[in-house]
Amino acid sequence: MVFPKNILTLQYKTCAKICFNPLHALKHVANTVRAIEVSCSEAWLEARPDAERKKKTFDWTFSTDYKGTLSDNIAVESTNETINFDLLKQKDQILFYHDLTLFEDELHDHGISKLSVKIRVMPSYWYILLRYFLRVDDVLVRSNETRMFHMLNTDYVLREYTAKESKAQDLHMPTNQMKEADDVIPFLAVKEKVTEKLVFTEPTL
Repeated sequence: MVFPKNILTLQYKTCAKICFNPLHALKHVANTVRAIEVSCSEAWLEARPDAERKKKTFDWTFSTDYKGTLSDNIAVESTNETINFDLLKQKDQILFYHDLTLFEDELHDHGISKLSVKIRVMPSYWYILLRYFLRVDDVLVRSNETRMFHMLNTDYVLREYTAKESKAQDLHMPTNQMKEADDVIPFLAVKEKVTEKLVFTEPTL
């Protein structure tokens, strides 16, 4: 299920824009990938000897490393500055909060593939979590998370991208404890982590 009208857009003054669009995210899904097979695939192939030959390499899990869509007047720079998570934990007034599902698939009852974005606006900052979560039952769990943090009255956004993945057998958790993303993501192995600064620039005339 794709929700093409579920689009989150942030605009800085009259120029820079950051957008989260499900159709843009799907463009990051690979056409040819290392195949991920469900736990019962071996028995299924034995019952259909010609299936291996016909098997396609399209990424049926819809895995995406989408980090948001940036306008041309946003420069991406590497940085050692990190998101202030202590500030995020403070019990300040929430001025605005929203949770959007961009796309979701139950993988033919073999798990879940879901991309969602959450935004929280506080008096002094805003914070966004874009999360791709994949669970193939009894096979693996994967997450690609993009966090954005912006202190108001500054001209940049911190963007932190973290990719995690673990085989189900390595997690030593019952399948029913892997249903919710928040319950299992903290235990996944980190494969990649990148922190960048998105700097707003003046539009060229």
